[in-house]
Amino acid sequence: MSTTATAPNPAVAQLLQSLDHEHNTTMRVLKAVPADKLDFKPHERNMSAGELAWHIAYSQYGLAQIVATAAFEGYQQPPAPATLDEIVTGGESYYQKTREVLSSLTPEQLSASIPLPGGRSIPAAALMWSGVLFHQIHHRGQLSVYIRMAGGKVPSIYGPSGDDNPFA
Repeated sequence: MSTTATAPNPAVAQLLQSLDHEHNTTMRVLKAVPADKLDFKPHERNMSAGELAWHIAYSQYGLAQIVATAAFEGYQQPPAPATLDEIVTGGESYYQKTREVLSSLTPEQLSASIPLPGGRSIPAAALMWSGVLFHQIHHRGQLSVYIRMAGGKVPSIYGPSGDDNPFA
């Protein structure tokens, strides 16, 4: 057994490059949640700001695990922590764990078809992108609305926000 590290599959390497780029933005959004408004909900059917922030922090790892195991049953999101600091720390930790899982994916894992609830399936490579990366971006957009509604300042995401202009 070789102890030499190998480069990830080119498809994974491309995803990791995008994930790395998006991570800094995700962390800015998580840190912008008003720490005293983690229980804020825009509507009774919505997650709270703390639950949504935690979902963003954790889900990249949980979804990467689904790709690695080809099974949805392995997704077990832990309960949201009580503080924003713990959510932010979790965001960093799960990002690193996600990179480790993705870096170890084999061509066989990437070519697998993953059964979905309801009898459908999705190619593992598609879930890697849509689940790990696009899912996070989607929820990050939702959280930016929560931040504004809760009285926080929305950071720049893909350009200036009403509160943050990195080009000024």
